[in-house]
Amino acid sequence: MKSADHLKEYHRKIKSGEIERPKAKTPMEKALANPKSMRAAVNAMCWDCSGFSRPEVKRCEMEKCPLHNFRPWQSKDNAEDVGKDISALSHT
Repeated sequence: MKSADHLKEYHRKIKSGEIERPKAKTPMEKALANPKSMRAAVNAMCWDCSGFSRPEVKRCEMEKCPLHNFRPWQSKDNAEDVGKDISALSHT
């Protein structure tokens, strides 16, 4: 059976109630489930600080926050600039 067929079968089972749709975990739940993950911890803190809203994390204007440059759900352009800043720091 091809992966497309597996996916169709999965969706059919969800619609029929044969299996339950998995519930997505919040960033806080992910961090608590994996307490050694720094990425999950940063995601959870930003999500919490922004009123549990991903769009608000993207629009965060708290530039003095130590996590600002590492916040999740940024645009690729912004993330690339952060990477350049970090590499510049490591070469000083």
